[in-house]
Amino acid sequence: MKKKAPSKPSGPAKTTGPKSGNTPTLPMRVSNASFEKIELDDVSMADAKVHDTTFERASFDDVSFSGATIHNASFEDVKLDDASFARASVKNVSFESAAFDDVTFAKTKMHNASFEGASLDDVSLAGVTITNCSIEGLTIDGVRIDLLLQHKRSGAPQIDAPDQKPEG
Repeated sequence: MKKKAPSKPSGPAKTTGPKSGNTPTLPMRVSNASFEKIELDDVSMADAKVHDTTFERASFDDVSFSGATIHNASFEDVKLDDASFARASVKNVSFESAAFDDVTFAKTKMHNASFEGASLDDVSLAGVTITNCSIEGLTIDGVRIDLLLQHKRSGAPQIDAPDQKPEG
């Protein structure tokens, strides 16, 4: 896969969206923005449109991107705890070296995303559609997915239980 690098913001952030009383929120439309090293706790960007934006080295806790459209963005080296990307559309997004804990991608559509070196623990991938994504070094619940796929593709015999030996 030829990896497309996400665009880096070059000017001031352009944002539009409703403001909320005491609840921390981010705008419904974010483009050409940089939120590097930001700490977000208990916020919602559900159904937001996020384009050409970076969240590199950010920290997220109890945040929702459910139903969001996220294109040409970077979440490199982020920490996400108790987050949702359910039903989101993710295209040309880098999650390289990101750490996910208790995160859902249920029914998310991902295209041309990079999860190189990322770790996913206690993650839901139910109904997720993944196309043309890079997973070199990705671990899910401690299992290196790229090595698992490589083993599967090699045609090596599978062992169903620890006390069973391959036939032959």
